[in-house]
Amino acid sequence: MRLIHSADWQLGERFVQFGPKADALREARQKTLATALQKAREMEVDAFLIAGDLFADAQVDDAVIRAALDAFAAVPELCVFILPGNHDPYSGPGCVWERRLFQQKPARVTVISQPAVYEVADGFLIASPLQQKVSTVDPSHKFSALARDLPTDRIRVGITHGALAIPTKHQPNDFPIALDAATRAGLDYVAVGHWHNGQIYDSGRLVMSGTPEPDDFGQTASGNIVLVEIPRRGAEPVLTDLHVASLQWCELEFELVDFESARKSALAKLRELNANAASTVLRIRMRGSISPTALEEFKRELESTLQPFAAWLLQDDTRAAFTAAELAELQGKHPLLGQTIADLAQFEHLACGTPPPIESDVISLGEAQRLLADARIELTKLDPEFFRLAHQLLSQKLQELSR
Repeated sequence: MRLIHSADWQLGERFVQFGPKADALREARQKTLATALQKAREMEVDAFLIAGDLFADAQVDDAVIRAALDAFAAVPELCVFILPGNHDPYSGPGCVWERRLFQQKPARVTVISQPAVYEVADGFLIASPLQQKVSTVDPSHKFSALARDLPTDRIRVGITHGALAIPTKHQPNDFPIALDAATRAGLDYVAVGHWHNGQIYDSGRLVMSGTPEPDDFGQTASGNIVLVEIPRRGAEPVLTDLHVASLQWCELEFELVDFESARKSALAKLRELNANAASTVLRIRMRGSISPTALEEFKRELESTLQPFAAWLLQDDTRAAFTAAELAELQGKHPLLGQTIADLAQFEHLACGTPPPIESDVISLGEAQRLLADARIELTKLDPEFFRLAHQLLSQKLQELSR
């Protein structure tokens, strides 16, 4: 038996954090599905499995469904099995699978609405779909009963969706699947979906394929579909990752201690990535101390350089830094905010040993201790992370005022 195992396409994902660039990310997922289906057709596999979450949710637009059905229709000879997952469970009237569009789905596309067994090549596909969004029950428990009366000499493949039951790695109500689910049910392979990074357990018989098109940063084991080849009943599956992703997601981090050096480094790195800009999603994290004016100028320059990229996010973890003249000007325009910044710098100096603030008219140690005592806060409990977040909030406020 030769199969393609995929999962977690989540077509119709909204990507609201990317604003107008979200359209390109949604289109990439549709493009990748079409690419994967064509690859499966060329390889003449016995079936193309989607182990849950073909759609992002039950509210996806009809246009998203129509595009997926068009992709399936373009490979009419390919046998496709779609298992509802926790994002798109088969929950009866109102679920995405009950839309009128599915009445015209291609003949060789099967939506698995109930636990069932299907004959595929020289064996069987044993399916346990999800019919709700959360559950504490392991959906793979159904495999044993479904397979009980099947011929013992033919290949058995299971398909389901849920979290792998790894201590501290899953929520109790997230369909926890035992790590020996294949061996426990006497199956040659179990195709699982849910987590977006690929995972392999049970001596290669239990596989989480990962999302074929990354949808977040840090998904280093994603972007693939899995070719599964099972020579005969009881043989070890041969697994081959096939890369199909249209986009790559990258993170860059710049410490703005030496601003001019950081600026040159950032622009040089973006020039290096520019050759693949149209297929790259970026998150740029900025840290360190920088004046609000310089920060705004840096952001404008970055955004101009980032235009060719598929999408991007600027994550501002900087803190505002002021010269004496800048702080005096700020206190003249916004006295309360200026004094707050000076006092915060003094608290940080007293709690963390950072350099004292430039402003001389700041709160004394005795006054700081009295205020903290009134608020039932210990000075020693104020750590660098607290001040980092406080400075970040103040920087955001300053940027609002400067616009």
